[in-house]
Amino acid sequence: MERRTARRQFLRLGATAGALGMAGCTSGFSPAPRPSSAATDTGDFRIGVLLPATAAGDSIRAGMRLYMQEVGAQAGGRRIVDVAGVEDLVSPAASLEAVRRLVEGEGVELVAGCLGSTPALAVRDYVDGRRVPTLIAGTGAVALSRGRRSPYVYRASYSNWQLGQPFGSVLVRRGIRRLALLSAGDSDGVELAAAVKESYTGQVVVEARMAAGGDYGAVMDQVNDAGPDAVCALLAGADAAAFLKLARAQLAPGIQVTGSGFLVEPDVLGAVGEAAPVGAVTGLHWAPGLAYAENRAFTAAFQRAYGRPADVHALHGFDTARVVVEALGAVRGRTADRRAFLRAISAVAFTSPRGRFRFDAGSNSVVDTLYVRQLEADPGQGLANKVVGSVPNVADPGR
Repeated sequence: MERRTARRQFLRLGATAGALGMAGCTSGFSPAPRPSSAATDTGDFRIGVLLPATAAGDSIRAGMRLYMQEVGAQAGGRRIVDVAGVEDLVSPAASLEAVRRLVEGEGVELVAGCLGSTPALAVRDYVDGRRVPTLIAGTGAVALSRGRRSPYVYRASYSNWQLGQPFGSVLVRRGIRRLALLSAGDSDGVELAAAVKESYTGQVVVEARMAAGGDYGAVMDQVNDAGPDAVCALLAGADAAAFLKLARAQLAPGIQVTGSGFLVEPDVLGAVGEAAPVGAVTGLHWAPGLAYAENRAFTAAFQRAYGRPADVHALHGFDTARVVVEALGAVRGRTADRRAFLRAISAVAFTSPRGRFRFDAGSNSVVDTLYVRQLEADPGQGLANKVVGSVPNVADPGR
Protein backbone atom coordinates (compact mmCIF):
# COMPACT_ATOMS: atom_id res chain seq x y z
CA MET A 1 0.00 0.00 0.00
CA GLU A 2 1.33 3.41 -0.90
CA ARG A 3 2.29 5.99 1.70
CA ARG A 4 0.38 9.23 1.34
CA THR A 5 1.44 12.63 2.59
CA ALA A 6 -0.46 15.89 2.72
CA ARG A 7 2.21 17.76 0.80
CA ARG A 8 2.88 15.36 -2.05
CA GLN A 9 0.00 13.75 -3.84
CA PHE A 10 -0.70 12.60 -7.36
CA LEU A 11 -4.38 13.56 -7.22
CA ARG A 12 -6.56 10.74 -8.51
CA LEU A 13 -10.04 11.19 -9.96
CA GLY A 14 -12.12 8.23 -11.17
CA ALA A 15 -13.33 8.73 -14.73
CA THR A 16 -16.16 6.25 -14.25
CA ALA A 17 -17.85 4.48 -11.38
CA GLY A 18 -16.08 1.31 -12.51
CA ALA A 19 -12.70 3.01 -12.37
CA LEU A 20 -13.30 4.10 -8.81
CA GLY A 21 -13.41 0.47 -7.72
CA MET A 22 -10.04 -0.43 -9.23
CA ALA A 23 -6.96 -0.89 -7.09
CA GLY A 24 -4.86 2.27 -7.13
CA CYS A 25 -7.64 4.39 -8.68
CA THR A 26 -9.38 5.71 -5.62
CA SER A 27 -8.75 9.00 -3.87
CA GLY A 28 -9.65 10.73 -0.67
CA PHE A 29 -9.84 14.03 -2.51
CA SER A 30 -12.89 15.81 -3.86
CA PRO A 31 -13.15 15.84 -7.68
CA ALA A 32 -11.77 18.93 -9.36
CA PRO A 33 -14.12 20.99 -11.56
CA ARG A 34 -14.50 19.44 -14.99
CA PRO A 35 -13.12 21.75 -17.70
CA SER A 36 -13.96 21.78 -21.39
CA SER A 37 -12.13 19.39 -23.70
CA ALA A 38 -10.04 22.20 -25.17
CA ALA A 39 -6.50 22.66 -23.87
CA THR A 40 -6.05 25.74 -21.72
CA ASP A 41 -3.11 27.49 -20.10
CA THR A 42 -4.69 27.76 -16.67
CA GLY A 43 -6.24 25.49 -14.10
CA ASP A 44 -5.49 21.82 -13.54
CA PHE A 45 -3.56 19.87 -16.14
CA ARG A 46 -5.61 16.71 -16.48
CA ILE A 47 -3.99 13.43 -17.55
CA GLY A 48 -6.13 10.52 -18.66
CA VAL A 49 -4.40 7.35 -17.46
CA LEU A 50 -5.57 4.37 -19.51
CA LEU A 51 -4.40 1.11 -17.92
CA PRO A 52 -5.83 -2.33 -17.19
CA ALA A 53 -6.61 -3.75 -13.77
CA THR A 54 -3.61 -6.09 -13.85
CA ALA A 55 -0.39 -6.39 -11.87
CA ALA A 56 1.56 -4.69 -14.67
CA GLY A 57 -1.02 -1.91 -14.93
CA ASP A 58 -0.87 -1.37 -11.17
CA SER A 59 2.94 -1.12 -11.33
CA ILE A 60 2.79 1.53 -14.04
CA ARG A 61 0.30 3.53 -11.95
CA ALA A 62 2.52 3.15 -8.89
CA GLY A 63 5.55 4.41 -10.77
CA MET A 64 3.64 7.42 -12.05
CA ARG A 65 2.34 8.25 -8.56
CA LEU A 66 5.82 7.94 -7.09
CA TYR A 67 7.30 10.53 -9.43
CA MET A 68 4.34 12.86 -9.09
CA GLN A 69 4.67 12.71 -5.32
CA GLU A 70 8.33 13.72 -5.64
CA VAL A 71 7.42 16.92 -7.50
CA GLY A 72 4.25 17.74 -5.61
CA ALA A 73 2.04 16.87 -8.61
CA GLN A 74 2.67 20.23 -10.26
CA ALA A 75 4.72 21.72 -13.07
CA GLY A 76 4.71 24.92 -15.09
CA GLY A 77 2.57 26.59 -12.47
CA ARG A 78 -0.26 24.05 -12.84
CA ARG A 79 -1.53 21.25 -10.64
CA ILE A 80 -1.46 17.82 -12.31
CA VAL A 81 -4.59 15.71 -11.90
CA ASP A 82 -4.86 12.05 -12.88
CA VAL A 83 -8.18 10.84 -14.30
CA ALA A 84 -8.40 7.04 -14.40
CA GLY A 85 -9.68 5.12 -17.40
CA VAL A 86 -9.93 1.34 -17.78
CA GLU A 87 -7.96 -0.28 -20.60
CA ASP A 88 -9.59 -3.50 -21.77
CA LEU A 89 -6.90 -5.89 -23.01
CA VAL A 90 -9.50 -8.10 -24.69
CA SER A 91 -11.81 -5.55 -26.30
CA PRO A 92 -10.21 -2.76 -28.37
CA ALA A 93 -13.66 -1.21 -28.76
CA ALA A 94 -14.01 -0.91 -24.98
CA SER A 95 -10.59 0.72 -24.70
CA LEU A 96 -11.50 3.12 -27.47
CA GLU A 97 -14.68 4.08 -25.65
CA ALA A 98 -12.70 4.55 -22.43
CA VAL A 99 -10.28 6.99 -24.07
CA ARG A 100 -13.18 8.81 -25.74
CA ARG A 101 -14.75 9.36 -22.31
CA LEU A 102 -11.46 10.66 -20.97
CA VAL A 103 -10.99 13.17 -23.78
CA GLU A 104 -14.55 14.23 -24.57
CA GLY A 105 -16.17 13.70 -21.19
CA GLU A 106 -13.38 14.47 -18.74
CA GLY A 107 -11.48 17.06 -20.77
CA VAL A 108 -8.02 15.53 -20.33
CA GLU A 109 -5.19 17.24 -22.20
CA LEU A 110 -2.91 14.23 -22.39
CA VAL A 111 -3.40 10.44 -22.39
CA ALA A 112 -0.86 8.13 -20.77
CA GLY A 113 -0.65 4.37 -20.31
CA CYS A 114 -1.69 1.78 -22.93
CA LEU A 115 -0.22 -1.55 -21.81
CA GLY A 116 -1.69 -3.82 -24.49
CA SER A 117 -0.68 -3.69 -28.15
CA THR A 118 -4.14 -4.32 -29.61
CA PRO A 119 -5.90 -1.66 -27.49
CA ALA A 120 -3.09 0.83 -28.13
CA LEU A 121 -3.38 0.42 -31.87
CA ALA A 122 -7.15 0.94 -31.61
CA VAL A 123 -6.67 4.09 -29.53
CA ARG A 124 -3.95 5.47 -31.81
CA ASP A 125 -6.26 6.63 -34.62
CA TYR A 126 -8.58 8.40 -32.17
CA VAL A 127 -5.86 10.40 -30.38
CA ASP A 128 -4.19 11.18 -33.70
CA GLY A 129 -7.45 12.47 -35.16
CA ARG A 130 -8.23 14.52 -32.05
CA ARG A 131 -4.62 15.73 -31.80
CA VAL A 132 -4.29 14.58 -28.19
CA PRO A 133 -0.69 14.24 -26.93
CA THR A 134 -0.27 10.63 -25.81
CA LEU A 135 2.51 8.86 -23.91
CA ILE A 136 2.79 5.08 -24.22
CA ALA A 137 3.97 3.51 -20.96
CA GLY A 138 3.64 -0.12 -21.96
CA THR A 139 3.04 -1.70 -25.34
CA GLY A 140 5.94 -2.64 -27.59
CA ALA A 141 3.94 -2.80 -30.86
CA VAL A 142 6.38 -1.75 -33.57
CA ALA A 143 3.68 -0.23 -35.78
CA LEU A 144 3.41 2.70 -33.38
CA SER A 145 6.99 3.62 -34.27
CA ARG A 146 6.65 2.91 -37.99
CA GLY A 147 3.68 2.67 -40.34
CA ARG A 148 1.23 3.95 -37.73
CA ARG A 149 3.53 6.45 -36.10
CA SER A 150 1.69 9.60 -35.08
CA PRO A 151 3.16 13.02 -34.28
CA TYR A 152 0.93 13.00 -31.20
CA VAL A 153 2.06 9.64 -29.80
CA TYR A 154 5.35 9.10 -27.96
CA ARG A 155 6.62 5.94 -26.33
CA ALA A 156 8.46 6.01 -22.98
CA SER A 157 8.83 2.23 -22.66
CA TYR A 158 10.30 0.20 -25.57
CA SER A 159 9.43 -1.30 -28.93
CA ASN A 160 9.51 -5.06 -29.48
CA TRP A 161 12.29 -4.54 -32.02
CA GLN A 162 14.41 -2.75 -29.41
CA LEU A 163 14.17 -5.79 -27.14
CA GLY A 164 14.62 -8.52 -29.73
CA GLN A 165 17.03 -7.31 -32.41
CA PRO A 166 20.05 -6.53 -30.22
CA PHE A 167 19.49 -9.70 -28.17
CA GLY A 168 19.98 -11.86 -31.25
CA SER A 169 23.49 -10.44 -31.54
CA VAL A 170 24.07 -11.05 -27.84
CA LEU A 171 23.28 -14.75 -28.33
CA VAL A 172 25.77 -14.95 -31.19
CA ARG A 173 28.51 -13.31 -29.12
CA ARG A 174 27.84 -15.77 -26.31
CA GLY A 175 28.54 -18.68 -28.63
CA ILE A 176 24.96 -19.93 -29.08
CA ARG A 177 25.13 -21.72 -32.44
CA ARG A 178 21.90 -23.70 -32.22
CA LEU A 179 18.81 -22.08 -30.76
CA ALA A 180 15.25 -22.99 -29.80
CA LEU A 181 13.13 -19.85 -30.14
CA LEU A 182 9.88 -19.81 -28.17
CA SER A 183 7.49 -16.87 -28.11
CA ALA A 184 3.96 -15.99 -27.08
CA GLY A 185 1.23 -16.65 -29.61
CA ASP A 186 0.17 -13.01 -29.87
CA SER A 187 1.39 -10.19 -32.09
CA ASP A 188 4.05 -9.17 -29.56
CA GLY A 189 5.51 -12.66 -29.63
CA VAL A 190 5.61 -12.64 -33.42
CA GLU A 191 7.39 -9.27 -33.47
CA LEU A 192 9.91 -10.21 -30.79
CA ALA A 193 10.83 -13.47 -32.51
CA ALA A 194 11.22 -11.75 -35.87
CA ALA A 195 13.46 -9.11 -34.30
CA VAL A 196 15.73 -11.73 -32.68
CA LYS A 197 16.11 -13.50 -36.03
CA GLU A 198 17.18 -10.26 -37.73
CA SER A 199 20.55 -10.41 -35.96
CA TYR A 200 20.89 -14.03 -34.84
CA THR A 201 23.15 -15.73 -37.37
CA GLY A 202 23.15 -19.21 -35.86
CA GLN A 203 20.69 -22.00 -36.63
CA VAL A 204 17.15 -21.85 -35.23
CA VAL A 205 16.45 -25.56 -34.75
CA VAL A 206 13.03 -25.13 -33.11
CA GLU A 207 10.64 -22.22 -33.41
CA ALA A 208 7.30 -22.38 -31.62
CA ARG A 209 4.49 -20.08 -30.57
CA MET A 210 3.39 -20.77 -27.01
CA ALA A 211 -0.37 -20.32 -26.93
CA ALA A 212 -1.70 -19.41 -23.48
CA GLY A 213 -2.79 -22.62 -21.79
CA GLY A 214 -1.40 -24.72 -24.65
CA ASP A 215 0.58 -27.94 -24.58
CA TYR A 216 3.95 -26.74 -23.35
CA GLY A 217 5.03 -30.33 -22.78
CA ALA A 218 4.93 -31.13 -26.50
CA VAL A 219 7.09 -28.08 -27.23
CA MET A 220 9.57 -29.11 -24.55
CA ASP A 221 9.85 -32.53 -26.19
CA GLN A 222 10.69 -30.82 -29.50
CA VAL A 223 13.36 -28.72 -27.82
CA ASN A 224 14.98 -31.69 -26.10
CA ASP A 225 14.93 -33.78 -29.29
CA ALA A 226 16.62 -30.96 -31.26
CA GLY A 227 19.37 -30.51 -28.68
CA PRO A 228 20.03 -26.76 -29.03
CA ASP A 229 22.72 -24.88 -27.15
CA ALA A 230 20.04 -22.66 -25.64
CA VAL A 231 16.35 -21.95 -25.54
CA CYS A 232 15.34 -18.30 -25.96
CA ALA A 233 11.96 -17.78 -24.29
CA LEU A 234 10.28 -14.52 -25.26
CA LEU A 235 7.56 -14.88 -22.65
CA ALA A 236 6.11 -12.86 -19.77
CA GLY A 237 3.73 -13.23 -16.85
CA ALA A 238 1.77 -16.48 -16.57
CA ASP A 239 3.25 -17.82 -19.82
CA ALA A 240 6.77 -17.32 -18.49
CA ALA A 241 5.93 -18.96 -15.17
CA ALA A 242 4.38 -21.99 -16.87
CA PHE A 243 7.42 -22.39 -19.10
CA LEU A 244 9.95 -22.10 -16.27
CA LYS A 245 8.15 -24.64 -14.10
CA LEU A 246 8.11 -27.13 -16.96
CA ALA A 247 11.71 -26.37 -17.91
CA ARG A 248 12.82 -27.13 -14.36
CA ALA A 249 11.18 -30.55 -14.61
CA GLN A 250 11.79 -31.49 -18.24
CA LEU A 251 14.44 -29.37 -20.02
CA ALA A 252 17.47 -31.51 -20.81
CA PRO A 253 20.68 -30.71 -18.87
CA GLY A 254 23.11 -28.54 -20.76
CA ILE A 255 20.50 -26.45 -22.58
CA GLN A 256 20.88 -22.85 -21.44
CA VAL A 257 17.85 -20.71 -20.60
CA THR A 258 17.83 -17.26 -22.19
CA GLY A 259 15.14 -14.79 -23.21
CA SER A 260 13.67 -11.36 -22.83
CA GLY A 261 13.95 -9.76 -19.43
CA PHE A 262 10.23 -10.21 -18.83
CA LEU A 263 10.97 -13.93 -18.40
CA VAL A 264 12.56 -13.24 -15.00
CA GLU A 265 10.76 -10.16 -13.70
CA PRO A 266 9.74 -10.22 -9.99
CA ASP A 267 6.16 -11.34 -10.69
CA VAL A 268 7.42 -14.42 -12.52
CA LEU A 269 10.18 -15.27 -10.04
CA GLY A 270 7.71 -14.99 -7.19
CA ALA A 271 5.36 -17.39 -8.94
CA VAL A 272 7.89 -20.11 -9.82
CA GLY A 273 9.78 -20.42 -6.53
CA GLU A 274 12.50 -23.06 -6.82
CA ALA A 275 11.98 -23.27 -10.58
CA ALA A 276 13.73 -19.90 -10.99
CA PRO A 277 16.35 -20.35 -13.73
CA VAL A 278 19.52 -19.34 -11.90
CA GLY A 279 22.15 -18.55 -14.53
CA ALA A 280 19.60 -17.48 -17.16
CA VAL A 281 20.80 -14.71 -19.47
CA THR A 282 18.17 -12.17 -20.50
CA GLY A 283 17.98 -8.77 -22.14
CA LEU A 284 15.97 -5.77 -20.92
CA HIS A 285 16.31 -1.98 -20.87
CA TRP A 286 16.54 -1.88 -17.07
CA ALA A 287 17.89 -3.84 -14.13
CA PRO A 288 17.32 -3.20 -10.41
CA GLY A 289 21.04 -3.10 -9.70
CA LEU A 290 22.06 -0.46 -12.25
CA ALA A 291 24.63 1.81 -10.62
CA TYR A 292 23.01 5.14 -11.54
CA ALA A 293 22.24 7.29 -8.50
CA GLU A 294 18.79 7.85 -10.00
CA ASN A 295 18.19 4.11 -10.02
CA ARG A 296 19.28 3.65 -6.43
CA ALA A 297 16.95 6.46 -5.39
CA PHE A 298 14.06 5.08 -7.47
CA THR A 299 14.30 1.50 -6.21
CA ALA A 300 14.67 2.60 -2.58
CA ALA A 301 11.74 5.04 -2.80
CA PHE A 302 9.52 2.47 -4.50
CA GLN A 303 10.30 -0.14 -1.84
CA ARG A 304 9.50 2.37 0.93
CA ALA A 305 6.27 3.51 -0.68
CA TYR A 306 4.80 0.17 -1.71
CA GLY A 307 6.60 -2.45 0.37
CA ARG A 308 7.77 -4.41 -2.68
CA PRO A 309 10.60 -4.21 -5.19
CA ALA A 310 10.23 -2.04 -8.27
CA ASP A 311 9.82 -3.76 -11.62
CA VAL A 312 10.26 -2.59 -15.21
CA HIS A 313 6.60 -1.59 -15.46
CA ALA A 314 7.03 0.75 -12.49
CA LEU A 315 10.04 2.24 -14.24
CA HIS A 316 7.90 2.91 -17.33
CA GLY A 317 5.34 4.74 -15.20
CA PHE A 318 8.02 6.72 -13.36
CA ASP A 319 9.67 7.88 -16.58
CA THR A 320 6.33 8.63 -18.25
CA ALA A 321 5.37 10.92 -15.37
CA ARG A 322 8.71 12.70 -15.60
CA VAL A 323 8.22 13.32 -19.33
CA VAL A 324 4.90 15.01 -18.51
CA VAL A 325 6.47 17.19 -15.82
CA GLU A 326 9.53 18.13 -17.90
CA ALA A 327 7.45 19.07 -20.96
CA LEU A 328 4.85 20.97 -18.95
CA GLY A 329 7.59 22.90 -17.20
CA ALA A 330 9.34 23.70 -20.47
CA VAL A 331 6.23 25.44 -21.85
CA ARG A 332 5.48 27.04 -18.45
CA GLY A 333 2.11 25.33 -18.35
CA ARG A 334 1.01 26.83 -21.68
CA THR A 335 -0.42 23.79 -23.45
CA ALA A 336 -3.01 25.54 -25.61
CA ASP A 337 -0.29 25.73 -28.27
CA ARG A 338 -0.16 21.99 -28.91
CA ARG A 339 2.67 22.20 -31.41
CA ALA A 340 4.86 23.91 -28.85
CA PHE A 341 3.88 21.32 -26.24
CA LEU A 342 4.72 18.46 -28.63
CA ARG A 343 8.07 20.07 -29.40
CA ALA A 344 8.69 20.21 -25.66
CA ILE A 345 7.91 16.48 -25.34
CA SER A 346 10.26 15.72 -28.24
CA ALA A 347 13.06 17.63 -26.54
CA VAL A 348 12.73 15.99 -23.11
CA ALA A 349 16.03 14.48 -21.96
CA PHE A 350 17.17 13.43 -18.49
CA THR A 351 19.00 10.73 -16.57
CA SER A 352 16.47 8.02 -15.80
CA PRO A 353 16.90 5.03 -13.49
CA ARG A 354 17.63 3.14 -16.75
CA GLY A 355 20.27 5.64 -17.90
CA ARG A 356 20.06 8.47 -20.40
CA PHE A 357 16.47 9.11 -21.55
CA ARG A 358 15.70 10.83 -24.85
CA PHE A 359 13.29 10.34 -27.73
CA ASP A 360 14.32 9.29 -31.22
CA ALA A 361 12.96 11.75 -33.78
CA GLY A 362 12.39 9.06 -36.41
CA SER A 363 10.22 6.80 -34.26
CA ASN A 364 8.98 8.94 -31.33
CA SER A 365 10.18 6.08 -29.12
CA VAL A 366 12.71 6.33 -26.32
CA VAL A 367 16.30 5.37 -27.19
CA ASP A 368 17.14 2.45 -24.92
CA THR A 369 20.19 0.59 -23.74
CA LEU A 370 19.66 -3.16 -23.75
CA TYR A 371 21.20 -4.54 -20.56
CA VAL A 372 22.37 -8.14 -20.64
CA ARG A 373 21.54 -9.63 -17.25
CA GLN A 374 22.34 -12.95 -15.61
CA LEU A 375 20.10 -14.29 -12.87
CA GLU A 376 22.13 -15.01 -9.75
CA ALA A 377 21.33 -16.20 -6.26
CA ASP A 378 22.77 -13.39 -4.16
CA PRO A 379 23.24 -14.19 -0.43
CA GLY A 380 22.20 -10.67 0.51
CA GLN A 381 19.54 -9.90 -2.11
CA GLY A 382 18.12 -13.29 -3.00
CA LEU A 383 17.57 -13.70 -6.72
CA ALA A 384 19.04 -10.79 -8.65
CA ASN A 385 19.47 -9.97 -12.33
CA LYS A 386 23.09 -8.84 -12.43
CA VAL A 387 24.20 -6.79 -15.43
CA VAL A 388 26.96 -8.56 -17.39
CA GLY A 389 26.91 -6.48 -20.58
CA SER A 390 25.02 -3.88 -22.55
CA VAL A 391 24.08 -2.71 -26.05
CA PRO A 392 23.77 1.09 -25.94
CA ASN A 393 21.78 3.52 -28.07
CA VAL A 394 19.16 1.12 -29.40
CA ALA A 395 16.63 3.14 -31.41
CA ASP A 396 13.74 1.64 -33.36
CA PRO A 397 14.38 2.14 -37.10
CA GLY A 398 11.12 4.08 -37.42
CA ARG A 399 9.44 4.46 -40.81
